[in-house]
Amino acid sequence: MSATTVPSAATRPLRLPVRLQGALVAWAPLVAGVIVTLPLLLLLVNSFNIAAPGREAVYGLANWVQAFSDPTTLRALWNSVALGAVRTAISLPIAISVAWLIARSDMPGRSVIEVLCWLGIFLPLLPLTFGWILLLDPQYGLVNQVVGRLPFVEGSLFNIYGFLGITWVHLASSTIYYKVVLLVPAFRRVGASLEEAARMSGANQLTTLRRVTIPLLAPAVLGVTVLAFVRSLEVFEVELLLGKPANISVYSTRIYDLVRDQPPRFGEATALGFVFLLMLLGLAIMQQWYVRGKSFTTVTGRGYTAMPVRLGGWGKAAAAVCFGWFVVAMAAPLTFLVLGSFMRRYGFFQLANPFTLAQWQNLFGDPVFFSSVRNSLIISVAVAIGVVVVYSLVAYSIVRLPSLPSRLTDLLVWVPWAVPGILLSLGLLWLFLGTPLRSVLYGSITGIIVAMVIKDSPLSTQFFKASFLQIGTELEESARVSGASWLQTYWRVLLPLLAPTAVTVGLLSFLSALRDISTPVLLYSAQSRPLSILMLEYSFSGEMERGAAIGVLVTVFVMAVTLVARAVGLRLARERA
Repeated sequence: MSATTVPSAATRPLRLPVRLQGALVAWAPLVAGVIVTLPLLLLLVNSFNIAAPGREAVYGLANWVQAFSDPTTLRALWNSVALGAVRTAISLPIAISVAWLIARSDMPGRSVIEVLCWLGIFLPLLPLTFGWILLLDPQYGLVNQVVGRLPFVEGSLFNIYGFLGITWVHLASSTIYYKVVLLVPAFRRVGASLEEAARMSGANQLTTLRRVTIPLLAPAVLGVTVLAFVRSLEVFEVELLLGKPANISVYSTRIYDLVRDQPPRFGEATALGFVFLLMLLGLAIMQQWYVRGKSFTTVTGRGYTAMPVRLGGWGKAAAAVCFGWFVVAMAAPLTFLVLGSFMRRYGFFQLANPFTLAQWQNLFGDPVFFSSVRNSLIISVAVAIGVVVVYSLVAYSIVRLPSLPSRLTDLLVWVPWAVPGILLSLGLLWLFLGTPLRSVLYGSITGIIVAMVIKDSPLSTQFFKASFLQIGTELEESARVSGASWLQTYWRVLLPLLAPTAVTVGLLSFLSALRDISTPVLLYSAQSRPLSILMLEYSFSGEMERGAAIGVLVTVFVMAVTLVARAVGLRLARERA
């Protein structure tokens, strides 16, 4: 065998005992194939099931007929597509520009801007929405009050409720930041030779970016666009809070209304969910069709890293615009979120004594609050542990035991990222209601933990895969030769080496579970209600002050965990450099 065909130490298959290897090879596809994709298969099957959950199935087309003969459902589908398309059309050019400034220019403060983009991804949306309500509410919004005093302005200039308000809140939160974070690595990988050839031909920086760099990055840009579009659809609390007053519903809020109706209309909700799943599948197929047969090679053996483009005075101007954006889009709503948590009546700044500590005192005196805090901590800790244990083993079987089942597993673990959270929640709802363990899973903390562990499968598996690919198999083989069992080898050799990755994955999973609303919204009960859901309930029961107070607590905690997770990741990168 030639030197070019010898497998690396990290990817060379291990010789494990036949029974153990068979168990690992069979176990990983079982986790990915059954647990991850079964809820989606149940969406298809139960969209035709006209019987109530828990009863013998009766199949027919009634659910589809009822769902799509309702004008509200058709409007919800249109609103979902329109909102997603408008957000994408606005945010994508901005994200491409910011990613280029961070990765390819000498703009001052670009590292800080990248960190702020990472932070913006993880900030919970609902508390930010509370802050924007204080600023842009047509009745008491502070911006409207200030602008309304101008002689040429009549009435309220801004209205946070409705299509434009929903679009603005998403653009000012994670929509742009998410695309920037995913595009920056792609920009950094583009070789310098192609861009310099364009500049030698007389093209300026803008022309080079438009006609060379962006076309080469088409697969990355398309992938980020589709993924960001899907993830924007799973956030439904903004649409629920800002769309209801304007009578605007989207597919996620429509599903929520159908499931929460009395009696629940599970069949119609499932038909609507499956149609949207087909639409998302169509987007993925279109992306694959576009890139098939085309060459987008950007890194070659003759390539080298491009030097940062010197912007001169334009660099300071670009930095000022970026930092100004963060002041408006991030600092302003967070500041007013804190103010709102101390208000006697939310938004009434004109009261003689508008601020008080009573809201915080009432919150800390509410047993429901402490019950929700306990539930959130239990859920978040259990999800973090479960994700580390399950997906480290799944990644191990993919890397160390290559086979057809492992390749299939590697594909299937991406499924939850292609599905908005509320669709996954709806599929798991059918799964829980149809199992003999219904009393254990439905409306329980255990059921919510299962749902969130499934949702975290893509990113967690990829983190552990990268780590296993860097660990040579000779370490395990040496331990086995010394008489250690596979379990002892995994515990005493691999886990210490995986510790930095496990800590990072655990922190990110903890963070995701703490702030998530769309995944548990159809699965919780009064006994299992997490803190994020309590915050949502307060916002609809006329207790926005308490909701803002919870939002402050969640936001501060999320920011702290995000910075810790990034610090751990940076330390890991330095250790392996």
